[in-house]
Amino acid sequence: MRDAAWMAAAGADFVKEDSCCGSQQHDVALREYAEMRDALNATGRPIFFSLCGWNSWYAERGAQLGNSWRIALDGTNWGALSGCVNRNAGLAQFAHPGAWNDPDLLQGTGIGSNDKATNPNGCFDSRQIPQSWNWYLSERQSRAQFSLWAVMSSPLLISADPSQVTPFVLETWSNEEVVAVNQELRPGGPYQGLRLTGGDLHWDPVQGRGSGVNVWGKPLPNGAWALVFVNNGPNVSDIFCDKRCYQSVADTTHRSYNVRDLWARRSVGTFYTPQTLLAKAVEPHGGVAMLRLEQRHTNDPVSRRAWTSEAFKRLPCHVAHPTGEWGGLCRPRKTRRHKAVAPRK
Repeated sequence: MRDAAWMAAAGADFVKEDSCCGSQQHDVALREYAEMRDALNATGRPIFFSLCGWNSWYAERGAQLGNSWRIALDGTNWGALSGCVNRNAGLAQFAHPGAWNDPDLLQGTGIGSNDKATNPNGCFDSRQIPQSWNWYLSERQSRAQFSLWAVMSSPLLISADPSQVTPFVLETWSNEEVVAVNQELRPGGPYQGLRLTGGDLHWDPVQGRGSGVNVWGKPLPNGAWALVFVNNGPNVSDIFCDKRCYQSVADTTHRSYNVRDLWARRSVGTFYTPQTLLAKAVEPHGGVAMLRLEQRHTNDPVSRRAWTSEAFKRLPCHVAHPTGEWGGLCRPRKTRRHKAVAPRK
């Protein structure tokens, strides 16, 4: 009670309580978190309460205890973070406004951490801490993490010094269109994005090899929706998402959508349901592509201009490409109308 009162008096807006040195027994841990919840509420100050218990069983009770809860062990490298993604794939039903599954912090690449080798202001030597040797991600994997965290509506908490990270990582974290996917919610949910196709992602940080391909989707306000394509395998891959893939997040009764590449930050054409989206040549080892699709209306001048693009015209009529060559689908053929012939007398 005194700790909660002190933090509220100090002006805290966010409090994270870790399970380090705490009980790992299910009932005991939940009771102890409930005590801090009550103490924070008693202060009268609105404070975001983050539980850090490292287990997916927190999700079922999480909304009664706090505003977010860790659902897996520490995501110290892309292999561990892939495991966090796999765990979170089955927990979407527990997420809603004010209560979120937390698959851990944004790791970046290690640049900007407290490692002296990568941060001039660092405070530890990784050569003396063996467990830290595989803490790091590639830039490609850091972008995949941010894309997935955005579509999963996960807390976007940075575990690095932003003034020390690489320009690529800083550009990734500051992409306001990707952040908007994280923050925007369609009334009625689902509020956390869903894994639409693919199984578990795997990555061995020692061997530098992995497996698994996913497509994730999230419904957004006003009939919009977002897709994330991720490739953990060893080869460049084309990743498809057909109607069966996107029907749970898209309004498939709406015929056409404007498509935007969120990492290229440009609009790329028009997509028509129920045809297929293709992420072409997604890079291996954590490659990612990310789309936002907005409902297109007949008088939309942007949509009309998209048909004049030569790149757009070169695309085959059955797929739209969200990576590589961008664009939309060929205009649907008009039904031929036959002139009525008056019956002979």
